[in-house]
Amino acid sequence: MNDSLVWYAAAKNMLLGIWAAGSLAVTIWLQRRLTAVWDYRRRHPALYRSASQSSRLQRLLLAKPVRHLREELDLAGLSLGAETVFIGMLLLGLVGLFGSDALLQTTSRHIALGDAGLSEVHVWPLSAVVSLIAGSIPYILIRFRVQRKRQRIALRMIMVVQNIIGHYRPRLTLAEVIAGCSPTMPDEVRGEWRRLELALHMKSIDEALYEFAERVDNEWAHDLTDLLLIGVHYGTDMTESLHHLVGKMQTSKRHEENRLAMITVYRIGTTFMVFFAFFIIGFNVYADPHNYRHYFVDPVGKTLLLLSFAVMFVSMLLVIRSGRRAF
Repeated sequence: MNDSLVWYAAAKNMLLGIWAAGSLAVTIWLQRRLTAVWDYRRRHPALYRSASQSSRLQRLLLAKPVRHLREELDLAGLSLGAETVFIGMLLLGLVGLFGSDALLQTTSRHIALGDAGLSEVHVWPLSAVVSLIAGSIPYILIRFRVQRKRQRIALRMIMVVQNIIGHYRPRLTLAEVIAGCSPTMPDEVRGEWRRLELALHMKSIDEALYEFAERVDNEWAHDLTDLLLIGVHYGTDMTESLHHLVGKMQTSKRHEENRLAMITVYRIGTTFMVFFAFFIIGFNVYADPHNYRHYFVDPVGKTLLLLSFAVMFVSMLLVIRSGRRAF
């Protein structure tokens, strides 16, 4: 089987996967339409005899990972649906799976050196890891965008608390204090603050404040939420406590900046490591074709290569989770 047939077989498998992904996308679209109809029937029960029960796919669409991705997209300011992102991740995963396998087979034919044993080389575990890395790229990009927004908000948390202190009066309700702070909030925080202002009219005070703290996702936002709730529930003047919170934030600012500098170096180093690993493998095989056998034919070499790619994937996940700030 020549190189063109190898790529044809890979393209055939890839197109089959794309067809499956497209079918899933159409199914999800139909499910969303049916869900909208079901919601309308549920909200207007007087017009119908009974409301339809949710299907398994609907419960899947409301699962925690899907809700989490929707929240991430909302925080990132992207007008994409969670289903669209999942389809994109699936397509990239298929490209990584079958493309890497076709590349290995084509390379083995160019450097076979007369060894028939190299004519058919499939390293599916390695291709699966490449598929995971490729498929996770959309989520990684979304996650980095969310982290950058949260970091910009975190840098303004001292100004946020100081702004609240300037408008805080024990005789005012919390909704009035938040509404008064809104025009003078820093630009980075204004969107989430207006969301909080709106949520106070639609949800309980506790739920609205905790939702704000979870979306901002830093420790000082949770501390601020606790102080405001104490003032609401017990009628205590929290001005002194808010000043104390500002002092704590200013004291820990230098330590946090040092920590973030180390995280930045870690991110750059991990990204460089991932791309450099691919370059080293390709260069070694190009410089000495015999290395192909050590990487992709020898069982020990394949195991070490698979472990290396797994470590890189885990490192990328750790980079994603390393962006939380304390202030």
